[in-house]
Amino acid sequence: MSAPGDSSDYQWKEFQGAKLASLFGLDQEGNQGNESFQYTAPKQPKKSFTSAAATQKASLPPGALAVLFATAVQAFRYINGQYVKQGKLGAAVLGNHSTKEYKLLLYLSQQKQVAAAKIHLGFVFTVQPNNYCTFYDEQRQNWSLMFESDKASSDFCKEVSDTGADLGPHL
Repeated sequence: MSAPGDSSDYQWKEFQGAKLASLFGLDQEGNQGNESFQYTAPKQPKKSFTSAAATQKASLPPGALAVLFATAVQAFRYINGQYVKQGKLGAAVLGNHSTKEYKLLLYLSQQKQVAAAKIHLGFVFTVQPNNYCTFYDEQRQNWSLMFESDKASSDFCKEVSDTGADLGPHL
């Protein structure tokens, strides 16, 4: 802190009287105020996948399954004692909360389903280290999924868990 009468005290008083625009070389004689420093509100963010899924849910016919969560994964299928890479696939949790029907789906495109598994009280979904999980599909094929990030893995596994919890307590 400087003592009263210091040169720094003089500079501070001089600074207090200055227009903010003059500090940036924007002060103009005809300009009364700081119009160049007006607040502009940010634009609304674009709709995310989650809100698109919510919109989709609202327009579905009764009993239809909605996309609850979807993400990209590297998929591996267990064949002859080893996991064989199947490539990058979409993994989705589909569901209908009113009918309590849920499904895990692996797909190549919207038209090309690769594997599906109904999520029920006996459904075994194993979360593993390093963003992996495993499950058996309806054809009794064992699948291992590798997620692209901790967040994608966590969110997907949480959604599978939540759907199982919606089915009721384990017997």
